[in-house]
Amino acid sequence: MTMAMKINLDWHGLLARAKALLVFKKPEMPDVVLTAGAVGLVVVCLGLLGVPAYHTLKMRAKSSAVVGNAATLQLAAESYAAANQGRYAEDALDLLPFLPADSAPVNPYTDDVIVFRGGAGDLTYRSPTRGGDYVIQAFAMGPGQAPRLITTLSGN
Repeated sequence: MTMAMKINLDWHGLLARAKALLVFKKPEMPDVVLTAGAVGLVVVCLGLLGVPAYHTLKMRAKSSAVVGNAATLQLAAESYAAANQGRYAEDALDLLPFLPADSAPVNPYTDDVIVFRGGAGDLTYRSPTRGGDYVIQAFAMGPGQAPRLITTLSGN
């Protein structure tokens, strides 16, 4: 027997074994039920673990957006001071021309513009020394939908 014949016979044997492995049996009913149950259990577990994690990430993203809005307002306050001989605005509405699109940032919780009253997702702006400094406070949504102070920015 030559080497080529031996390789050819081995190849045919491998093909026969592969065909035997590929023959599918009709699944038994208990196997189908167990498989469906296992798949269902995995889907339920992923849902139970994934939904709270998604909600937490969404709330953290909204809190980060509020902090970003506060930084934008701080930049507007500094720009106002640069345009007004170092005097800061006494009212938040004076900063609107220095904000993007000449309007207040959007509250990530309500998708409305910020009203500078300190609710959840809102900011407050005040100038305690009437133009000599400013304080910006940012509020996120805390437990029970109540506003929670998350950052305070100031300048003088």
